[in-house]
Amino acid sequence: MAKIITIWGNSGSGKTTFACMLAKRLTRDKKKAIVVCPDAETPLLPVLFPNENIETSMSIGNVLSAVEIDNALVASKVVLYKPYPFIGVLGYTAGETPLSYPELEFKKVKSLIYAASSLVDYLILDCTASVISVFTPAAIESADVVVRILTADLFGVYYLMAHQPLLSDSRFKFDRHLSFAGKARPFQALDEMGHLIGGFAGILPYSKEIERGATSGEIFSSINLCGQKYAAALELVAKEVSQPEDAPQTEGKDDEQFK
Repeated sequence: MAKIITIWGNSGSGKTTFACMLAKRLTRDKKKAIVVCPDAETPLLPVLFPNENIETSMSIGNVLSAVEIDNALVASKVVLYKPYPFIGVLGYTAGETPLSYPELEFKKVKSLIYAASSLVDYLILDCTASVISVFTPAAIESADVVVRILTADLFGVYYLMAHQPLLSDSRFKFDRHLSFAGKARPFQALDEMGHLIGGFAGILPYSKEIERGATSGEIFSSINLCGQKYAAALELVAKEVSQPEDAPQTEGKDDEQFK
């Protein structure tokens, strides 16, 4: 079974960029990863693969609305990142809307996570900013490692304060989340903001080059542009994922499992 990494936080903090870079980092020794992008309000498959015409039949919505969810169904909807086929993505396609499918069910989200985790070595869940949506709490509950990315400003602080009571149950492991300051700029009061939220485990500095890659469909390649602090954050998560108390990695997978 895969190690599961859940990434959540407020809008605009750079969650998707971090998720894609983390997938590239974790698969550099040719292990396999799936990035799950469950945002129906902003379909991410056309953002990540702007030069591909991905049919609606490949949408994650077809999985989450299925009567039964198994690993064969999930595998059939994974879109491979062709330049580096150790990474696949599950997400919504262009033209879909939040009303294209029935309302999400917690049980089905858990089934999707379980099925996807049987296909690869790493499953990265790139959550929306909404904790009210059942996907985010299901993803946090299922995770081996939870990454919390917040903008280093009052938007990030008060987002966290508003959502913390919703994740107070012990199964969400709130106090064990790794907090990062997303898209941090030199003029921001990082120390003060960190004090308000209990501290940052790392900083994800804003970068024009990374932003350009994220807006031009080259988000996975942006890992080559990240600086020392960003790279250190990726390494910290990779280290947490490989802690000895976690289950051993599954080996011997091949690209056909995505198809």
